[in-house]
Amino acid sequence: MARQRRTRSTDALSQKTVVFDFGGVISAAHDPVPAIHAETGGDLEEVRAAFWGERLAYDTGDLTLEEYWGRVCAAAGVEDPSADELAHLQDVDNRYWLEIHPESRSLIHDLSRNGVRLVLLSNASVAFGEAVRRAEWFEAFSFAIISGEEGVVKPDLRIFEVLLETLSHETGGVERPASTIFFDDVEENVEAARRLGIDAHRWPRNGDGAADNGWEIARAHLAGRGIPLD
Repeated sequence: MARQRRTRSTDALSQKTVVFDFGGVISAAHDPVPAIHAETGGDLEEVRAAFWGERLAYDTGDLTLEEYWGRVCAAAGVEDPSADELAHLQDVDNRYWLEIHPESRSLIHDLSRNGVRLVLLSNASVAFGEAVRRAEWFEAFSFAIISGEEGVVKPDLRIFEVLLETLSHETGGVERPASTIFFDDVEENVEAARRLGIDAHRWPRNGDGAADNGWEIARAHLAGRGIPLD
């Protein structure tokens, strides 16, 4: 499985881990449908319905890249798209999501600079998991748990169990959920993580114009837990 754990030096923070969701937390925004529609044409709302309606199956790994984007194309009235056209739509999707919010990038940089273990936990396709690991900022992360690779999506408890099991290999073989600090923009995911004892908090979705900014909430909580951010 392509979690790609990386060995990091041990220090006073070696038993603490900060885990981020991706969409709406690290990414700058959360609606790639207009960008996809610009490529496919057709009725915007039909494309939107297919994009989000089939997304869960794609992020669980039940649909392949070809099947998922083929259904989006069908909703747009595009018949028999080529393999290159389907791959192009995935690339457009990747580029949209990989636009990182500047404040999220700054927080990741500050945590990494202070030697804090970082992990990504995302409901995302196998194809996106491959793209995110090629991103230059991913060097700050120890590994990623991608739902499409695991065959299970948040808020299913199993994906959080996978996270804790993987972390235990880096922290002496003992699961320490209370030392795992998790930020997600979906309250249901936060509540699921808390059921396993994870220190989970909601990050108001980037790009939604929320009164409270996720990065400010995260910085305040991390500082309260003794995580260095200077």
